[in-house]
Amino acid sequence: MTDDWYLDDEFWRNFGSLMFNADTFARGEQEVQQLLSLLGTTPKTVLDLGSGPGRHALPLARAGLEVTAVDTSPSLLEQLDSRRGDLPVETVRADMREFSRERAFDLVVMMWTSFGYFRDEADHGRVLDNIRSSLRPGGRLVLDLVGLEYLCRNLEPAHLTEYDEGRMLVERPALVEDMTRLENQWLLIDGDRVHFHEFSHRVWSAGELARLLSQHGLEAVDIFGSYDGEPYDLEAERLIVVAQGT
Repeated sequence: MTDDWYLDDEFWRNFGSLMFNADTFARGEQEVQQLLSLLGTTPKTVLDLGSGPGRHALPLARAGLEVTAVDTSPSLLEQLDSRRGDLPVETVRADMREFSRERAFDLVVMMWTSFGYFRDEADHGRVLDNIRSSLRPGGRLVLDLVGLEYLCRNLEPAHLTEYDEGRMLVERPALVEDMTRLENQWLLIDGDRVHFHEFSHRVWSAGELARLLSQHGLEAVDIFGSYDGEPYDLEAERLIVVAQGT
């Protein structure tokens, strides 16, 4: 398993259509509306880190916000560009460990578990340092993740999904390294073609994530279990943290 699996654009070309489809784009529209209501303020400038093909960047722009979408995948950014029409979304191909714009954004979002890709723990800190320097005074960070608590309750050793067009996805996830990482094997059967990929992702409990943010000058001001503002508890399916600079 390579440590930089997320930089392999073949992964996104093979599996991206499963993750980014009409249903997930529709959910992205709803999630953006709920998120803006949850924040209770209307930011002007937004940075979407790990934007993918624009599942959240595009509805944020439709809401009248100035959006910068950053991703490393050229194929996903090409999809975003093809979808945006006249929407004023700036697309930037860059590594989130390197991207920073001093006090440029009122809001930074990292949606759908796009935080946690790196094997080196220090790299997650580098991302948070970049975010803190990119936020304007009073700006907010939103992290949308799958929490360790949810995985401990619900993780299945194997999962099969069948799609309408005949494709089948077999997933084999496992919590490893003292339950700090989620390793996954994906096998996509598409007619007579088979695509296989392995990837690893850092996972945190709510308390661990709040402490990590604090170490990098960001305070978790709210922790939710859904975009509806439900509390983060044993029934929560998402770990949504709203933070700001200290």
